[in-house]
Amino acid sequence: MGGPLPGDSEVSTTQVPRQRSVVRLTRQVSSGPRQLPPAPAHFTNRTAELTLLEKLLAQDDTDTDRPSLHLISGQGGIGKTALATAWGRHVGDRFPDGHLWADLGGFSTNGPLSVSEALGRFLRALGVPPEGLPADVEELTALYRTTTAERPLLLLLDNAASAEQVLPLLPSSGESLVIVTSRRRLGRLQTEHRAKLIELAPFGSAHSAELLGRALGAERVGAETDQARTIAELCGGLPIALTTVSAKLAGRPKMSLEKIATELGNEYRRLATLSTKEAQSVEASFNLSYDELPSDAAALYAALGLHPGPDFGVGVAAASIAVRPEVADDLLDQLVDVGLLIDRGDDRYTFHDLARLHAKEKTSGNEYDRDIAVRRMLEYYLSTASATAGLTTPDQDAIPYRYEYRPPTRVSFDSSEEALAWLELERENLIAAVETAREWQLPELGWQLAAAMWPLFLLRKHYPDFLRVSEIAVHCAKAWGNASAEALMRNRSGAACRATGRYDDAVRHYLAGRDAARRGEDEVVEIRSVEGLGLVALQQGRLDEAIEWFTEDHLLSERQDRPHDVGLALINLGATRARTGQVETAIADLARARDVLDGDDYNVARARIELGRALTASGDLAGARAELEPARATMEASGSRFEVARALSAFGEIAEAEGDPEEARRLYDKALPIFVGLGRPEADALRTRLEQL
Repeated sequence: MGGPLPGDSEVSTTQVPRQRSVVRLTRQVSSGPRQLPPAPAHFTNRTAELTLLEKLLAQDDTDTDRPSLHLISGQGGIGKTALATAWGRHVGDRFPDGHLWADLGGFSTNGPLSVSEALGRFLRALGVPPEGLPADVEELTALYRTTTAERPLLLLLDNAASAEQVLPLLPSSGESLVIVTSRRRLGRLQTEHRAKLIELAPFGSAHSAELLGRALGAERVGAETDQARTIAELCGGLPIALTTVSAKLAGRPKMSLEKIATELGNEYRRLATLSTKEAQSVEASFNLSYDELPSDAAALYAALGLHPGPDFGVGVAAASIAVRPEVADDLLDQLVDVGLLIDRGDDRYTFHDLARLHAKEKTSGNEYDRDIAVRRMLEYYLSTASATAGLTTPDQDAIPYRYEYRPPTRVSFDSSEEALAWLELERENLIAAVETAREWQLPELGWQLAAAMWPLFLLRKHYPDFLRVSEIAVHCAKAWGNASAEALMRNRSGAACRATGRYDDAVRHYLAGRDAARRGEDEVVEIRSVEGLGLVALQQGRLDEAIEWFTEDHLLSERQDRPHDVGLALINLGATRARTGQVETAIADLARARDVLDGDDYNVARARIELGRALTASGDLAGARAELEPARATMEASGSRFEVARALSAFGEIAEAEGDPEEARRLYDKALPIFVGLGRPEADALRTRLEQL
C-alpha cells in the first residue's frame, strides 16, 4: 500500500513546473482509454516514494526522445501495485490521450502474458479493431509504435517478469509515462532505457498499525494497541497480509484483535519465519479468512483456484460448484468482502496471484473434487460458446458432445453482436480452457472447445490464436481417437496457416485432414480438405491445379447432395476461372453460387464480390456495381474487415476500367491497411497494383 497522495499539506506538485504537463492540461477533449484500476481505499505510508516519483518525473522534462520510465520493485505482496496505481491516478490528468493497464503476469500461476497479447489489448483499446491486428509480433510492435507516436500516454505495466517483456510495450511518444512494477530490479531497463528505480521495503510496525487503523478505525485499534502491534508484526509488514486481516476484522466488528493475534500466532508457530518467507505469511492471513467462510463460499473459492484463465465472470463461477448465477453472485461478494478475491468491475473477478495459489491448494490431495471442478468450468465454456454457433452457417454436421455436468443455467444471446462480444470477452479463457483440457487429459472436451470458437476466428480472424487452438485440438482429436474430429481440426489448422501465408504447413494439414476424413469415411469433412488444397493453390497462383481441386470439391458436394457446399465450390471455381480468362464461365458459376447460397448472407456476399470482379472483366461495370454494393454493406454489417477490403479492391478495379486511376488509388489505399493489419498475403498483390498505377 502507500501513504497519502502529495497535496498542499504534505508535498506540493506545483513547486517544480513541468512544461509538458502544463501543455497537456490545456487540452479540453479526450476520448482515450481509461484502464487504470482504482487506488486502494486504505492506501498507507508511501509519501516518501510519491515525493520521489514526482521529483523524477519533473527531471525528465529535458528528455523528450523517450518516455519517462518508473520502475517500482520489491517482494510479492509489498504494495507495488498499490503505489503504482495511486501514482498513476495522481498524474492521470496530465495524459488525456489515454491510460493503459496490463497485468503482465510475471509471477502468476498462469505464466507471463505474451507480448503479442499485451500489444493486442493495447491496440484494441486505442481503437484498432481486433481483425485489424497483424498475426506477426514484429508487425504488431511496428503498428503499436505508429499508433502511439503522437499520443502521450500513461501506461501501468504491472507484475513484469523481465525487461524483454516490457520493451515492446513502451510507447513511441517521448511525452508518455510508463510505470512498471516487478519483483525484480530489471537492470536492463535502468541501464539502457534510463528507468528510475523505486524499491519498496516492508512496513514498519507504526505504518502497519496505521493501515489497520485506517481500515478498522482508530478507536478499535487504540483499544487493543498491543494486539494490533502483534498482528502487524506477524503479518511481516506485507500490505497484502494486513489487508486480508483487516477485511476479516471489518466484517466481524465484535471480534477482538486478541483473537486474531492468537490465531496468527498459532499459524506462525507452524510455518517458517514470516519475515523471511512472504508466501507463508500471506498463507497464514489467507487461512484466517478462508477458515471462517461458509462451506459453499469455501467450495467456490477452492474451485475457482483451478479456473484456467486470468479472470472470470459469474456464469463460470456458478457452474464450478453447480449453483444458480444469483447464488454464485452472493458467494463472490463474500469472497471479495474478506479480501480473497478482487472485483474488477462489470461482473468480472480475479485473484491476487498468491491468493490463487492458496485457493488451488485447498483442493490438493482430492483429485476427485479437482476433476469435477475443472470439468464443470470447461463444460460451461463449451456450452456457452456453442450457443454462438448461429453466427455462422455450419458447413458440416456437428459431432455431438455428451455433458457430464451441463451448467445449471443455459446461456442464450439476444443478438449476434452480443454473442460475438461474449466470444471476444472470453477469448483468453476459451484458449486456456482448450489447453487445460489437453493437460487434464480430456481430449474430447478439448477439441470440442476449439471447434466452438470457429465463429470468432471466422469473423474476427485472431490468426495466431486460431492456429494455436486448432493445433492443440488436432492432438486432442487424435488422442480421443475420432478420425472425423481430427480431420475437422486439421482443416481449421490449414485455414489458419493459409491465411497467414504459411502455405507448406497449410498443405500438410489439409492433406492429413483428407486422409483422416477418408479413414473415418466422412466425405463431408473431406470436402473441406479438398477445398482448402484448392485455396492454397489459388493463392499461390497455381490456377490449373486450383481448378482441379475445386472441381473435385464440387463433385464431392454434388455426390453428398449438399447444396451449401456446392455453392461454396462454385464461388471458388468461378473466382479461379475468372483469373484464367474464362470470364463467361466464371460469371455463370458465380451467379449460380449466389442463388444456391440464398439465405446465407455472408457467403452470398462473397459470391457477389467475385461476381462483381468477373463482370468488371467482361465490361459490364453497371452489373458489377449492382453486385458489389449490397455485398459491401453485408460485410460491413457482419464486421468482416477482410471481406470489406476485398469489396474495396473490386470497386478499385471498376474505377481502373472507367479510366479513373485516382479513384482506384483511393480505394486501394483504403483496402491495403486492412490486408496488412490482418497479415494477409493479398497485401503484396495490392501493393504491386498500386505501383503500376
